[in-house]
Amino acid sequence: MEKPADSPQPPLPPASGEIEELPVTLEADFAPLKDAGTTDLDDQSDAEPHHDESLRAQEAFELAAQAAAVGDEERAVRQYLKASNLAEAAREWYLAAVSCQRVGDFLQNERPPEDLERAFRMYRRAVAAYEQCGLFDEARRLSYRLMGLKMRRARQLRLSLLVRIELALYWAAAGFGYRPLRVIGSAVSVVTAYALLYWATEGVVTAGGTPRHAGFWECVYFSGITFATVGYGDFIPAPHMRLVALTEGALGVFAMGFFVVVLAKRLRH
Repeated sequence: MEKPADSPQPPLPPASGEIEELPVTLEADFAPLKDAGTTDLDDQSDAEPHHDESLRAQEAFELAAQAAAVGDEERAVRQYLKASNLAEAAREWYLAAVSCQRVGDFLQNERPPEDLERAFRMYRRAVAAYEQCGLFDEARRLSYRLMGLKMRRARQLRLSLLVRIELALYWAAAGFGYRPLRVIGSAVSVVTAYALLYWATEGVVTAGGTPRHAGFWECVYFSGITFATVGYGDFIPAPHMRLVALTEGALGVFAMGFFVVVLAKRLRH
């Protein structure tokens, strides 16, 4: 395999601004504290035999980082896999998470050794490991990135057109379930779109007395109370727009329930 130019970090996928730069070196959580002037892992392992797996995982991670720094991707992947395996066995969840994420970063690139499906599996293991050690923000960010990668590489993953549309709508409406404010923005957009439709088609009239067509801001008001399923009764849909108003009310019920679900997911931890 042709080696790329030297780089201090393994390549990351495009549009990955949601994820902070991963550390190059890590110290295992359960490794013994280093004595002043002592850095030899073998010496520490002799002093604390039950920390052996933690130290071996840490050593494998450091070897992987060194291989990545000189562009030896195959060796880096092997060492990161070894580090993640040892770290999971030792319950070094943070080290396991970063190692799995590194492997995913290598494997999802559009050059050898590309293995997109395996990259997704490694990312999911990283998410689970982040959650195991209580780093829920990191888990959410990586989950969001994973969904974005799935949407961008949908054709390569051979996802159906329906699934692609579903992913795009899920991203636009709720940020894959991780952006509650986006649900509010989507609701405002729906209310505005329906208001414009009512206004353009003269689809809202006053209730009682002599009916008159509502103005633009009255259409906005009617659209809002219809979406929120309030219905004060001062304005009603014109006969030709009753079905349209019904669809907006149904969307409003769905959006409010959806917002609660997304907010609960965001505030779960």
